[in-house]
Formats: sequence, C-alpha cells, structure tokens
Amino acid sequence: MVIEPRQAEPRAIWRWSRQAIQLVGRGFSFWLGLTALLCLWMFMGQRLPILDAILALSTFFASILIAAQLDRQRFATLSDVLAMLRVNARSILLFSTVIAIAGALIWILLLSRPEVPWWNAFYTERHQVVEFSPELYKALRQIFVYAAYALGLCYFGLNIPGLTSFFQFPCVTLLGLSFRQAYFVSADAQVRNMPAILSIGLTFMLLPIVWVLLLPPLVPLLYAFFGALAYVSFREIFLGVGENQCLVPAAKPVMISP
Repeated sequence: MVIEPRQAEPRAIWRWSRQAIQLVGRGFSFWLGLTALLCLWMFMGQRLPILDAILALSTFFASILIAAQLDRQRFATLSDVLAMLRVNARSILLFSTVIAIAGALIWILLLSRPEVPWWNAFYTERHQVVEFSPELYKALRQIFVYAAYALGLCYFGLNIPGLTSFFQFPCVTLLGLSFRQAYFVSADAQVRNMPAILSIGLTFMLLPIVWVLLLPPLVPLLYAFFGALAYVSFREIFLGVGENQCLVPAAKPVMISP
C-alpha cells in the first residue's frame, strides 16, 4: 500500500479547530469524564513525572481514537468507545511508554541542570502540592496544573527526531502501517504541511498555559480538543476527507393506516 500525504492549505488550522470542536460536542459528556479522570490520576501521581507523561500521552492518543469513532459512527455510545479503546490499548500504552521514556532520557542527558538530580525525571518531591489553597479557584489550578504542563510537553514528545512523528500513532492504528513505515510517512506529511503543523505546535504550547490560568477545571477538555484536532488534520492529509461526517437524525415513525 502506497500512502501519499496531501498538502493542506496553510490556514487549515482554523477549519480543523472548528471540526475538532464539533467532534468534541458529539461525545462531550463521556469524553470529558474520561479525560477528567485521567487528569486527576496525573495529580495523584505528581511524585512520578514519568507516570504523568505516560498518562498524558495515553489520554491524547485515546482522544484521537475517540474522535475517529465519533466521526465514523452515527451514534457512538460509551460502550462503543470503551470497546474500541480496549482493542487499541496495547498500541496506546506502547507509544506512550516509549515516547515518555525517550523524553526522560533526553532530559537527563541534554537538558537537566547540574544541580538537579538525574532521577527527578522518574521520581521527585520538588514543587509538590502538600496543602490546598483555601480559595477554590486556586485549589483547582493546583490540581490541574500537572495535566496542563504535561499536555504542553506532549508536542515535543511527538516529534523526537528519529523516533516519533506527529501523525505516527494514527498511521499505525487507523491505517495499519508498521511503526517504521508510519514514522517516515508521518515525517513526509509534516514537511509538506510545515506551516499548519507549526500552528498546531504553537497551540499545544500556548493553550494549556492560558487554560490553566483562566479555566483550570476545563483542562481535561483540552485533551479532547487536541486529540480531535490531530485526527481531523490526519484525516484530511492522509485520507483526503476535509469535513466531518454528518450526523443523520433518527427517522420519525411512519403511521400506516389499515
């Protein structure tokens, strides 16, 4: 199978954002519930940065698959989504673990400061929340800041040279390519769509910062949005589908006279 990535228009990020918001709206209740639960686990694992990284990447990858499910099915239920995630659980965990460990090693070898112990990438007691603020708004920020920080770093983990590319995960799970094939095809797609990919990267870095300052309880919603954004951009570049599939309303019952 030959995959030929397409070139999207430079300002496609705006259209993709609109489509991503539409997909999030289709499964808002259970999608927000799942991401919120994982974000709370990130807070509980604040002493283990490597665990937070794996949880953040898993939440993002799961959101890509949820977006695909919501786009392909007229009416996706929670049981449909959970069944789909169980089928792809191995790929989600494998990608998340490999990228998180590679990112930790890069930090240890290249980015860590001399006075910071190397094991801080795996276990740390720095900047731990030991007492909540009496103000509810600040307390919520304390809880969700870990999830927002991890999401902001996701984009860098998804672009580790020689290891990962932004579209590699959906190429493996949704197109059935091997890890190696998906890397090269994804890298080709990124080069052809550099302005749009850089725009996505900018939103990955800026939105979590703004969100945790202004709307900390809605940080889990960002995972859903970025997962849907990654899916719709992948869908257009690799499948040539530029719009979400329309939801068909249930037909009205027809009265048949005797």
